Amino acid sequence: MREATPTPRLVAGLAFALLLIGAYAAYTLRSVHRMREMQTSIVERNRLASLQLIRIQNDLNSLGLALRDMLDGKDGYPLAAWRPALARIRENLDSAVGREAELSAGWRPREHTLYLQTSVADFWRTADSALTAREPAAAIRGTLQPRQDALSALVARLLVENNERDSQAAAEAQNIYSEIERNAYLLLGLSVGLIVITGLGLIRSNRAVFARVAALATERRELAHQLIASQESTFRGISRDLHDEFGQILTAVGALLRRAGRHAPSSTFEAEIQEVSAVVQGTLEKIRSLSQSLQPVMLEEQGLLAAMQWHLANFERHTGIEVRSDLPGAPIGLPAAKAIHVYRILQEALNNVARHAAVDAVTVRVEAESHSLRLTVEDAGKGILPDSRAGVGLSAMRERAALAGGSLTIAAANAQGGTRVMLDLAWTESSPDTLDHQEARFG
Repeated sequence: MREATPTPRLVAGLAFALLLIGAYAAYTLRSVHRMREMQTSIVERNRLASLQLIRIQNDLNSLGLALRDMLDGKDGYPLAAWRPALARIRENLDSAVGREAELSAGWRPREHTLYLQTSVADFWRTADSALTAREPAAAIRGTLQPRQDALSALVARLLVENNERDSQAAAEAQNIYSEIERNAYLLLGLSVGLIVITGLGLIRSNRAVFARVAALATERRELAHQLIASQESTFRGISRDLHDEFGQILTAVGALLRRAGRHAPSSTFEAEIQEVSAVVQGTLEKIRSLSQSLQPVMLEEQGLLAAMQWHLANFERHTGIEVRSDLPGAPIGLPAAKAIHVYRILQEALNNVARHAAVDAVTVRVEAESHSLRLTVEDAGKGILPDSRAGVGLSAMRERAALAGGSLTIAAANAQGGTRVMLDLAWTESSPDTLDHQEARFG
C-alpha cells in the first residue's frame, strides 16, 4: 500500500497562503491608493478652496471699509474718485471667486458655487447703478452695504462647509486606516492559524515517517543480527567438519604413510613417501588453521587475549605485514558472546589492511579495564577515499559492534592519511557468557 505523503496538503497550503497574501496586498494597495487620492483630490483641493474663500472674505472686508469711507466723506473725495479702488477690489474678488469655483468643483453642490458667483455679479451691477444714481449715498447705504454683509455671511457659511468637509475627509481616512488595521489583524490570525495547522500536519507526518524509519531500522538491525548469528553457526559447523572429518582423514593418511615408509623396499620409495607425508602434514596444518579461523576454539578455551595473539601471529606469517601489537598482560574478562564479535572485528580490520592499505606494518592496540575495552587497528596506508562507499565488511563490523553493545569509529589515522578502526565496548556482570544465547535469541 502506498504511503500517504503530506506534499499535496503542503502545496495546497502554500497556494492558499500565497493567494491570501496576494489578495491582502491588492486590497492594501487599493486602500492606500484610495486614501492618497482622497488626500490629494479632496483634502488638498479643499484646503486651497478655503484659502480662496479667505481671500474672498478679505476682499469683502476691504469693500466694506471702502463703502464706509465713501459714506463718511471725511477725506473730501467725491464718490467718483472711489471707482479705481473699487475696480481693483472687483478684479481681485472676481479672480478669487473663479479660482474657488474651479477648486470646489466635483465635491461641493454646483448650486452653491453658482449662487456665490451670481451674488457677486449682482453686487457689482448694483454698485454700478448706485454710483450713478441721483442719491448715491442712499443707494450705498440702503443696497450695497446689505448686499456686502450678505456676501460676507455667504462666504462664512462656505468656510464652515469646507471645515465640515475636512472633518469628513479625516473621518474617512481614519476609517480606511482602521479597516487596513483590522484586516491586517485578520490576515495575521489566518496566517498564524495556517502555520499552526501546517505545522501540526508536518509534525504528524514526520512522526509517522520517523516511526516507519525506526521500525525499518529495527527490522534491519534484527535481520543483521540474525545473519551474524547464522554466520557464526555456519562457521562453527564448517570448522567442526574440517577438524573432525578432513582433519581425521589426513591424520589417518599421514599415519598410513609413516607406516608404509617403515616398510619401504628402497630408499627412493621411502623418500617419496616422506615427501607425500610432508604434503599431507602441510595440508593438515592449513586445515587446522582454517578451522581455527572459522571457529576459534582457543577463544572459548583460553580467552580473547590468547586468540588475538594467535591470530596476529598467523596474520603476520601469511601476509608478511609486520604487526606491532600492544596487548594487555592479564587476561581480558570479556564474556564469550561479546568476545567473538571483537575477534571478528579484528579479523575484518586486518583483512582490509591486507587487501587495501598497501603497507608493510600495522599497529594493533588493546586497552582493557575491569568492564571496558578499546581495540584500535591503525595503519599508514592509502586511507578511505571521501567518495568511497562502505562495503559489506565495514557494515558487518558496525553491526557486530552494535550487537556487542559497543561503538565502532572508522576515520583517518592522521593528517597524512591512513586508517584507524577503533572499537569501544563496555559490559556488565549480567552479560551473556556464550554466543549460544544470541543464537537462541535470533534463531
